Amino acid sequence: MPRFVIAKKMAVAVLCSVLLPVTHGCGSAKESALQHAFASFNGRYAIVIIKKDFVLEVFDRDIKRVARYKIGYGSNTDMKQKLFEGDDRTPEGIYMINEMLSMDAGRETESYRKLMKMNEVYFRAAAGYHRFNNIKEDLGDNVYGPRYFGINYPNEADLSRYNRALAAGDIPQVRGKTPGPGYGIAIHGNNDEKSIGGLCSSGCIRMFNRDIVELEKYLTISTPVLIFNR
Repeated sequence: MPRFVIAKKMAVAVLCSVLLPVTHGCGSAKESALQHAFASFNGRYAIVIIKKDFVLEVFDRDIKRVARYKIGYGSNTDMKQKLFEGDDRTPEGIYMINEMLSMDAGRETESYRKLMKMNEVYFRAAAGYHRFNNIKEDLGDNVYGPRYFGINYPNEADLSRYNRALAAGDIPQVRGKTPGPGYGIAIHGNNDEKSIGGLCSSGCIRMFNRDIVELEKYLTISTPVLIFNR
């Protein structure tokens, strides 16, 4: 997601009392994480993102996959877990949907007005926001597409990890200042379809616009979002 200052709504609850390890997204580890997520959530579906495979999957309460979509995400080629603002990485961990914005909502709703305002911002290549594999072409406007589903990054585990890195001196100075852990991570649409399937964003998860619209039917506020490296 291009860096855009938006009001961050921190979740008031943590999905699991113990953050499960999510570095391995296959087999029993993924199933275990889903079972724990559903234990704290009464809805029908949960989201699993596997960064290595560039996919977002939807699972029901029987741990059956009901949908699968292609994604793009953080442009940092090390593909590691997000640590601080500006590192161009996508988080890994257990999150939840905490905001749902739609260009198809009523024009008088906050959902529509907020996303419309965000999509009006024009992002220029000179500032680091460019088309996929074309550093000279502006990314432009409508960068979030028709839907924007925010997640509760940073959660308690992210903040703990950030603070440990800060104490160890592992957070680099940027223009003479220490960056914070970051904010504003979301699953959203795009205005650059060639970027889907690639490392392309400032940390958000991008989807084809037709897919992000379809994904909405599986989501509510507090839907679990489990992000695995592999």
